[in-house]
Amino acid sequence: MMLKYYKLFLIFIALFLTTYVSGQVNVVEGMVIDSRTKEVLPFATVGIVGTTIGTATNSEGRFILTIPQNLSDSVLFCSYMGYKNFEAKVSSIKSKVKIKLVLDTFTLDEVEVRPWQPWDYVWNAMQKIPDNYPEKPYMTNGYYSEYVTENDIFLKYTEGVIETYNPSYRDDVKSQSKVLKARRRDDLGRLQFMRKKLDKKYEKEKRKAAKKGEEWEGKKSIDEEIISASFGGPEEILSADPLRDTSSFLDIKLKKKYKYHIEGYSRYYGEQVIIIGFESKVVYEHQRKEGSIYISLESDAIIAIEYDVEIVIPKIARPLIFLAGFGITNPDLHAMVHFKPVGKRWFLNDISVEGGTRLTNKKMFRKNERSNFYVEMSLINNKFELEKVSEIPEEERIDGEKPLEEQVEADPDFWESYKVVRPSRLK
Repeated sequence: MMLKYYKLFLIFIALFLTTYVSGQVNVVEGMVIDSRTKEVLPFATVGIVGTTIGTATNSEGRFILTIPQNLSDSVLFCSYMGYKNFEAKVSSIKSKVKIKLVLDTFTLDEVEVRPWQPWDYVWNAMQKIPDNYPEKPYMTNGYYSEYVTENDIFLKYTEGVIETYNPSYRDDVKSQSKVLKARRRDDLGRLQFMRKKLDKKYEKEKRKAAKKGEEWEGKKSIDEEIISASFGGPEEILSADPLRDTSSFLDIKLKKKYKYHIEGYSRYYGEQVIIIGFESKVVYEHQRKEGSIYISLESDAIIAIEYDVEIVIPKIARPLIFLAGFGITNPDLHAMVHFKPVGKRWFLNDISVEGGTRLTNKKMFRKNERSNFYVEMSLINNKFELEKVSEIPEEERIDGEKPLEEQVEADPDFWESYKVVRPSRLK
């Protein structure tokens, strides 16, 4: 059905965060903004000093953090690239807070400038992965979400609480995930693109089945197909970690396909950071990429990566698309990966991809029909376990071919008490 075409062009990726409520807790809800411009700061890290408890702001700069009662005398911190760290006693913070971060400026003479070319910083950081990232496996508990919109109307929203076994960065082994809780929202909009044509096809197939005496029960409409579709789940997005599965712009074998330059300098968690920009020289595997790699000048660790990808539809496919009466813009996506320090090592804090495309149904004598589709997927880790670590049994691991909510029993009571920041557009 048409869903296959949507999945082909809409598997890009999502973000909105949460924290897990258990036992006696304080709940802090807030927003992080620039103190001068008042603009919101998306994907800022918020947590408790000296612990692995934390989360990140969503794309609207909002966050919710649940803090165990025994940590009420601890210090809450907020960190964002290029800004001074914010710290305050948990006991002094109201349940709703607005954190105003101040730019952390410094002069170039404060930076250790090495006689290196831009690529040298990337190469050096890749060689030091064993020194800067977890040397032993660890467990995480995080919030995963994925959604699809058509012209800003939600067609799908799935969320889940995910436990993950993360192998050492020394090991060439994939992460293993287990879904603890999951649900999908059903109070959503209906697909509008080619609606009449799809409904007619659905009814035609239904009548045809009736004539043949075939059972129709279990057949899904296009809306049901979209709601229940799987985009690969958390393990799919974890595979987008550019350090575990080396991205082309980090691979010395492919460096000639990119141009690298020094974009500037910044600070993150109090460390001096050099920003290496990159962009594709050529289309490689139907993609053009450009972005920024943030490298600590103190530990030589890659601590964040942000990049844009344009997916170039092959020329050979365009005539076929045109003859089928469709128009498609090159899908584009924006990916972000942020790491956070735990002790002397950097751990994956959040990873997300968002993107979209425009589909056009071309008509001879009527106005063309257009829809803008957008997809987001993300996983934000809010708990890290370094001691009690074990692989997830194969039979309990997430099946990427099935929707999350079909892999665990429904638990409405859990979601009633689960604190989460969802898109403000989701009603």
